Amino acid sequence: MRWNFLKGILALLLVSLACSNSTSPQPSAEPDYRYDDLPEAGDESAAFTEYRAISQWGKLEVTYFFVNGTGKISGEEEETLIKQAFDLWAQHTPLTFTEVANRSEADIVIGWATGDHGDGDPFDGPGDVLAHASFPNPYDDGQVFLHFDDDERWVNSTSQNVDLLTVAAHEIGHTLGLAHSNDRDALMYPSYSGPHRFLGEDDIAGVQSLYGVASAPPHAPEVPANDAPPPSADNDSDRDGISDRDEVLVTGTDPNSDDTDNDGLGDGVEVLNRMNPLEPDMDRDGASDGQEVANGTDPFFPEQADISPELEEEVSDFLTEAIELQIEAYQRGDASIASSIMAGEIFDNLSSEINTLNTQGLVSISEIDYYESYIDDIRVLNEAHIEVDTCEVWSTATYRLSDGQLIANEGPSLLPQTITIQNLNGGWFITAVEFFDAPSFCD
Repeated sequence: MRWNFLKGILALLLVSLACSNSTSPQPSAEPDYRYDDLPEAGDESAAFTEYRAISQWGKLEVTYFFVNGTGKISGEEEETLIKQAFDLWAQHTPLTFTEVANRSEADIVIGWATGDHGDGDPFDGPGDVLAHASFPNPYDDGQVFLHFDDDERWVNSTSQNVDLLTVAAHEIGHTLGLAHSNDRDALMYPSYSGPHRFLGEDDIAGVQSLYGVASAPPHAPEVPANDAPPPSADNDSDRDGISDRDEVLVTGTDPNSDDTDNDGLGDGVEVLNRMNPLEPDMDRDGASDGQEVANGTDPFFPEQADISPELEEEVSDFLTEAIELQIEAYQRGDASIASSIMAGEIFDNLSSEINTLNTQGLVSISEIDYYESYIDDIRVLNEAHIEVDTCEVWSTATYRLSDGQLIANEGPSLLPQTITIQNLNGGWFITAVEFFDAPSFCD
């Protein structure tokens, strides 16, 4: 990265002064988390906001088994919370969930672990990824797992983090076949932002598309003509690896076509790889799933555009300007100085921080260790939306204006964060900063 671009990290640092200053309000009371490390949902525009159904169980009676519990919650309370999480999904579907005493009889195996725990996807310690789960395979109804990171601060709370019931309900959604949703009101939205003990309309629509509604049996396929034989478990008319019966009763695919969604991938191949055989372009990036596989790109998530030197330089210049304006805003106690490069809630946070400092007669000065700090990634989501991941080592000193006395000295501390830069009405603005309390993407 260019040296000026590296300096741009300080722009976000100044936005987040209150994170290290006990006398100033913080941008958020708690750090942000991801439920798990499954792919994000992609475009959040209204036209694309919906659930994604990946696979489903070939039955309605699902069993589960607890391998262990967590010492973070007293007694067997964690089991009660997870049962309540199952109930959230059962209320809207004909599904039933039953705990069994033997692991071999379970469809879903539930447990707590830390670090590398044998499933090829090690946990990362406190913060960031909270749990993970696997999707069902309707053709053998084999076991799936639901693992929680036992390094997290698990609680039973409607106001504090990390709420076990909320995370369990989200991960159960994955074990039922739902991928992440880009509806911010959905439980299946990928970012955990606090207790969310209910299903959103998008969640309900997604799970009912797989299993039907609670007051009626699941949606049945069209009844064949009287002279047509019933679909057979022994026949595979289109030779796609899925029996005719399963195509009609489970996947909803065409038993007479080996590629129902015409995306260039056979129905059996898609199901085996946890893809949706009814959706030709799962990440809605304009390239069919078959094209993406052929090109070696990811069909679950839109391919990122290459970062040109020109764009990198433009972002570098923008962040350098942001540093200068925010420093001046803090020095003068006037947030409006930074209004040309910050917008929305993040600008409101800056105004609140500066107003509080002014009221208390304080000023905070931050410094960044450039040698230890770096930009990890730039993502061009579209022509008007850029995200930048930064890893920073910083410190903050707070002084009293009346006599210059040092009031507090915090750091140096690692602050991983994601900066959102958007083009609004022809101008570029920092519109969001997402903070992490663990190394996250930082080496």
